[in-house]
Amino acid sequence: MLKEIWGLLKEAAGRILVSRLFALALVFAALFYILTIQLFQLQIIHGEEYLAKYQDKTLRTVTTVGTRGNIYDKDGKLLAYNEIQYNITIEDNGSYGRGSEGINRRNLMLYRLAEIIEKYKYSVKSQYKLKLASDGVLEFGTSGDSDKRQLIANITRKKAENLTEADLNMTAEQLFQKSKQLYQFDKLRDEKGKGIELSKQTALDMIGIIYTMRLTAYQRYMKTTIAENVSRECMAEILESKGSLLGVDIENVAVRKYNYAPYLSHIVGYTGQLQESQLAELRKQDPDYAANDIVGVWGLEKSEENVLKGKKGKREMYLNSVGSILQIVSETDAKSGNDIYTTISANDQISIYHLLEQELAGILSSKISESDNVDTRNVKQSQIMIPLRDAYFQLINNNVLHREHFTADDAGMAEQQIIRRFRENKEQVLSAIEAQLADGRAGTLSELPQDMQAYIVYIYDYLCSSDSGIIDPENPHYRQSQSYSAWKEDRISLHNFILNGIEESWIDTSKLELSAEYSDTESIFSLFTKKIAEHLREDPDFDKLLYKYAIANRRIPGNLLLMAMFEQGVLAEDDAAYQQLAAGDPHFAYSFLIDKIKRLQITPAQLALDPCYGSVVVTDVRTGKVRALVTYPGFDNNRISDPEYLKKCNEDLSLPLLNCSTQTQLAPGSSFKPITSVASLEEKVIDLSTVIDCTGKYDLVTPNIRCWIYPSHHGNETLVDGIKNSCNFFFADLGHRLATDSSGNYDSDLGMSRIQKYASLFGLDRKTGLELDEAEPRISDYDPERSAMGQGNHAFNNAQLSRYITAVANGGLLFRLSIIDRVQSPSGDSVQKVEPELLDRLSISQNTWSAVHRGLREVITDGVAKNVFMGQNITVAGKTGTAQEREDRGNHAVFVSYAPYEDPQISVTVTIPYGYSSGNAANLANMVYDYCFGKTTMDQILAQDASSISSVNVSD
Repeated sequence: MLKEIWGLLKEAAGRILVSRLFALALVFAALFYILTIQLFQLQIIHGEEYLAKYQDKTLRTVTTVGTRGNIYDKDGKLLAYNEIQYNITIEDNGSYGRGSEGINRRNLMLYRLAEIIEKYKYSVKSQYKLKLASDGVLEFGTSGDSDKRQLIANITRKKAENLTEADLNMTAEQLFQKSKQLYQFDKLRDEKGKGIELSKQTALDMIGIIYTMRLTAYQRYMKTTIAENVSRECMAEILESKGSLLGVDIENVAVRKYNYAPYLSHIVGYTGQLQESQLAELRKQDPDYAANDIVGVWGLEKSEENVLKGKKGKREMYLNSVGSILQIVSETDAKSGNDIYTTISANDQISIYHLLEQELAGILSSKISESDNVDTRNVKQSQIMIPLRDAYFQLINNNVLHREHFTADDAGMAEQQIIRRFRENKEQVLSAIEAQLADGRAGTLSELPQDMQAYIVYIYDYLCSSDSGIIDPENPHYRQSQSYSAWKEDRISLHNFILNGIEESWIDTSKLELSAEYSDTESIFSLFTKKIAEHLREDPDFDKLLYKYAIANRRIPGNLLLMAMFEQGVLAEDDAAYQQLAAGDPHFAYSFLIDKIKRLQITPAQLALDPCYGSVVVTDVRTGKVRALVTYPGFDNNRISDPEYLKKCNEDLSLPLLNCSTQTQLAPGSSFKPITSVASLEEKVIDLSTVIDCTGKYDLVTPNIRCWIYPSHHGNETLVDGIKNSCNFFFADLGHRLATDSSGNYDSDLGMSRIQKYASLFGLDRKTGLELDEAEPRISDYDPERSAMGQGNHAFNNAQLSRYITAVANGGLLFRLSIIDRVQSPSGDSVQKVEPELLDRLSISQNTWSAVHRGLREVITDGVAKNVFMGQNITVAGKTGTAQEREDRGNHAVFVSYAPYEDPQISVTVTIPYGYSSGNAANLANMVYDYCFGKTTMDQILAQDASSISSVNVSD
């Protein structure tokens, strides 16, 4: 029995051993054993080590940006807010792989993406600062040397400090080609392996996308915005193509929008993309800043960046090798920024802005002379007139008319005539210039006609410019040459000047790319003049000079330019006026222009003649809170991110991007005299009974100082009389007395130290504290007699003058000026109430205050500004100030004031650069008081124009 069982077992074992299932079982057993050993190694022996490595490789952090806080005016009107828009974003999610095939797949995606963006006519949001000009030529899109250097360094893969001269001299085209090679766009192939030829714009867009991504080290899972505010059609096409556009997505984001442009644009400011050069500095304040963040660039958006920007959210997660999320480790929601409520009233800004524009238009319309024969050399600066030809030229010079449209297919009749006349004139002028340069007997500059003088000076400036590099103006060899001295002294023609430069080798002929066959001076000179003519033929700035003299010589008459304004849509269609202009009557053209200026259909900002900009500041004298901070002209902060609009603003001669209230520094003129009055009484160099006899000319200093009333005189005056009459003799004498010590010794430094002491007490030695970018003030440091009158080299902005006169109005309380009332959380909870900040309480006697206040009131009732305020029942006290800067332009107009005199509530300061006379500033202030005290309304102001306003001359 046992034998039988044993036999059966042996037989079964034999069958199992030869069975394929047995072999398979052994294989599986072996594999299971190996797997068990490996799992033991991974989890038990090396588990912690591998886990740490695994986490280090796959832990990723993605940030989300908090919504920016809103900005409101004092009445709760929304000034800056956020609006949802759709943006195209891209991220590196590792989908394309490595190697040449992976790079080509990525580049194909970029190619398709760029085609879609171009199809819908959007621009790529790029940090790659090259751009295509209108003629198709590549140029650098940044004017800053540091930004250009960094761009070249990034493309050449060098540190900025290691760039060679050849690197720095790369043209935009060379850098573009190097960029294509760097990103292998020059090797782009389609799915069939066929090469793809890229247009310049497409290649530029592709480079822009990948370059901007590279600034964040091409970080995976970090989104980069490449096109903003796309249409729903574009969005749909992107989403439909996501299968081939891996990493590309549509993101809805909050974008910054602004109300009440241009009235509050300088106050609110604007945001923009963080520049690479700013990143390191901003990270010192907050390490969460990253490339491509949106930050405040100007105004409150910039100064209150930390209040408005909110806090970023973070999401930490583990990802596998193909980018799938394995685990969310932690997540912090982004937080919105706080809201700011300003002290500014939007209605006040709008109303005063229009009053300021009307005042400028009224002055301007009364200053344009129908005659072109205006002599500005022998008249007072307040009486300067503007020749009509200058007004016509500004239509070209300030780009009111678009010259490129003169040659368009749909150009109007007048536009066609203008360009035809211009081209004929240009050929004649270029021939005359070539003849002038070639003439060895040509005269010196002063012997030439006025227009030829301008052309020759333009050529000289071109030769010495960094763009040409033909003459290095700092070259000692050139500076020490006799030709340089002769040119400066008008003893040599440009012909001989150039000839000598070639012979003496301080003219760099290599810049002209002359061929080797030209070796002698005469042949080099001949080709040299042709090269100059070729440059002038293509130079758009020289074209403007040609337009100037073509208009002045009436080869292009003004009526054609005015007709072109209709044809280009600058003026609303008016067929009757167009036909009357076409008749060619120059008097009608002049009358038409003046009428359009008075009606503000052609604005002072467009013409950019004197005056074209100005400022009004209205301050609460009891708190230092600013009620209105008006600058004209303003700009549209909603459009400032558009490169073309920004370029237009930068080229605008009326300086719309300049905050005239805080950045334009002017001499205060006679508006400084109240400070001198306080200094003289407090230093006891005079008392209230002191009488000074104004003889009309102050002869204790050389050169003598003439009072504005000279050759007449004011006679005996007390301090109140001196202020009332704005007597230059009186205040020159005060300056002299301040510079005289108790022993009767004259010391200029003593006088200046006393003037500086009291100017500093009134805050004119420092910025006002306004939450905006502000220029540093300057108190005069020489000539106590003229400094006491507000001359010397004083320089203050309107906000600084406002703080000073506010301290006068309230009897010596020096406040920090502010335009912020409070800060609130997004939920409406109070975060901060910005209380009035008293910086100093001036220790000045009541007798001094009484005298100064009385003098300022009498300026209005009986003094130099009496005619301006005739019939005004608001009790204003103030001081005019007229400051001369240049003999060929109008004086600066300044007016500082407060009201009501008995119990001051507000101060109003006005500055009008090149405003001819302080009477114009005072006239504007008078209208501002009417509005602030309810005598006129915003609707009335918006309904009126400048027809009733003209230049007002006040002697001070």
